[in-house]
Amino acid sequence: MRIDRKGAIAFRPSLDDSSLETRLVLSTGRLAMMAHANAGTAIQTHLVLSALRNQNRAAANHLRGLIDNQVAQLFANGTPTAQQRADFNAQVSGEVLASAFQLSSQDSLLPGSTRLVSRLQGSLLGNAPNSFLTRVQNLSQSPFMGASSMRLQNAITRQLNASFGSNGARLNNFLATTPINRLSVNQAGQRIPLQQFMGSQIVNQLGNTLGSLAQSFNTNANSSLFANGVTTATPANQIALLNQTGNALGTAAFQLGSDVALFPFNSSTVGPGLQSALFANTPTSLFNQLQSLPNINTAFNAAASTAFNNGFTNLVTPLNSFFNVPTTAQTLSLPTSAFTNVIGPSFNNIANGFSDGFGSGFMGFGTAPTTFNTNFGTGFNGFVTTMNASNGFSVPTVNTLPTGVIGTTTSPIGTVGTTIGTTIVVGSTG
Repeated sequence: MRIDRKGAIAFRPSLDDSSLETRLVLSTGRLAMMAHANAGTAIQTHLVLSALRNQNRAAANHLRGLIDNQVAQLFANGTPTAQQRADFNAQVSGEVLASAFQLSSQDSLLPGSTRLVSRLQGSLLGNAPNSFLTRVQNLSQSPFMGASSMRLQNAITRQLNASFGSNGARLNNFLATTPINRLSVNQAGQRIPLQQFMGSQIVNQLGNTLGSLAQSFNTNANSSLFANGVTTATPANQIALLNQTGNALGTAAFQLGSDVALFPFNSSTVGPGLQSALFANTPTSLFNQLQSLPNINTAFNAAASTAFNNGFTNLVTPLNSFFNVPTTAQTLSLPTSAFTNVIGPSFNNIANGFSDGFGSGFMGFGTAPTTFNTNFGTGFNGFVTTMNASNGFSVPTVNTLPTGVIGTTTSPIGTVGTTIGTTIVVGSTG
């Protein structure tokens, strides 16, 4: 059969026809780039998840060392008295709460981790007979276990190893069975890298923490500085509030530093900026802004709110850059209500309400009732101070206020002098 070539449609290559071929050629290089990017993301994800496991072990080791020291002190002068046992229980309880606060903050950054965090807190803080806190209290009161420091120490160590071992196994199971990467999405429902998702969670967590502290700060300031119709705060009350606020900011830094510690491959690049934004002796640091507040009641609250919002902005900027979070995805205003706390409300009754700030809303920041055992605050803040030092945070303290201006209507609440850069030794926050 003869084909009439004159009637056939001739094939003429054109640029329009080359689109598929071009796409295929380009995709080879693009696939290589995507594979390289995915490999890098996978490596970083692996490092983050490994850091979570390491943090669980490190928290257990840190808590074990602290409790061992407390057991030794408990028996330093022979058989402990009932009051000494109560003080021991209070201090250990504060340390356990700090450990639970740290691990809960870190685990809650993962998508779909609500149940994981709840079970972690129940295993450490719950009232059930098998919770770690209940077991420690029962052991310290036991005539048999409480008769020997070595016996008590070994018994507590076994319970600690069992509790943290179970939490570690629970975390491993969560990581193995949860589609973490698929659940890492932005507000529009689009999938994003796990590190970016966790970065957004850190910023949201920080907003709730500082927002709660800002509200508690004004409440406590009004009751301690301007009670009973006082319009101008006294220097002694100013110093007391500033140092209590330093403790509270130390707790916020503890949470933030613990979160950032999950990114050990480059967290050192953001740490100094966070320390500067919180505590540096500069006009823009949050602690310095709080010391420059007017000491008259009519201007105090608004100025304090502005200081906390400015401080939050100064912290969010390096965090967004560090985690590559689009600035449009974040709000730079602190929430003013509906605050969330990583420690569940069912544990607000611990130590007369310490985790809820004795009703103020921020952990440990408020007026403690007379029944509060201050050893609880000593244990909690001792744990926090040690971890802050390892994370590069140094919390300043205030010993004196400037002379010559106190009592005027324009005087600031105070300034830091030579004490900037020193680490405050904290005890009870009540």
